[in-house]
Amino acid sequence: MENQEQADLVEAARRSAVDFRLVLASRSPRRRSLLSDAGFVFATLPSEDGTEESNEDAALAPRDLVRKLAESKAQNVARQISRRTADAQAAMAAFDRYPRLKSAPIWALGCDSVAEVAGEILGKPRDRDDAERMLRTLSGSRHAVHTGVAIWSPTNLDAPILSQTETSILEMEPLSDARLADYLASGQWEGKAGAFGYQDGVDWLRLVSGSESNVVGLPLEAFSRWALALLNGGAIQ
Repeated sequence: MENQEQADLVEAARRSAVDFRLVLASRSPRRRSLLSDAGFVFATLPSEDGTEESNEDAALAPRDLVRKLAESKAQNVARQISRRTADAQAAMAAFDRYPRLKSAPIWALGCDSVAEVAGEILGKPRDRDDAERMLRTLSGSRHAVHTGVAIWSPTNLDAPILSQTETSILEMEPLSDARLADYLASGQWEGKAGAFGYQDGVDWLRLVSGSESNVVGLPLEAFSRWALALLNGGAIQ
């Protein structure tokens, strides 16, 4: 965590997590690790196929795009839980070991991330060649990582969805051909927006501003603020 104030915020939300059942709408091992490492109790239920970007989304600005995709994922998973699909019931069974959560509110949490440089959106690379293209584009420049986050309640589908976009700024050193080849050979670029992982600990990437967890794919600080506000204000039941 970047500073003690942010660490205290996440810890306060973690302690309050005994009051809700959180369902992460993602297959991402990095997002699961962020929540696990922070001490949150949660289940995982990926959104169904077809929830990703559509042709109509192509004209959206990057910040709006990730927010819309995060909303779509949270809504899809909330509806799966509401319909009591087999996958949803299997996911919710993860809470059976916590009797105190039996009647707790359920929140579906959706996230989506992209990197942006000079107005170009860089999502997950299709293959090694695409990863190399992205990294050469980012090499020697500052760029933004946008993560959309959304929360929706499957027990109150008429309630408005809560969503926002967090942005972090990174600076990448100029990459030599040798350094680029080594990183591509490592396979660490796979499945990551912009073809890199800040959590990989590479020494050629520096956080200029914003949240580290946002770069990894789930801004814990923003989620923690929501968790505490919702529990105190009851905006989502």
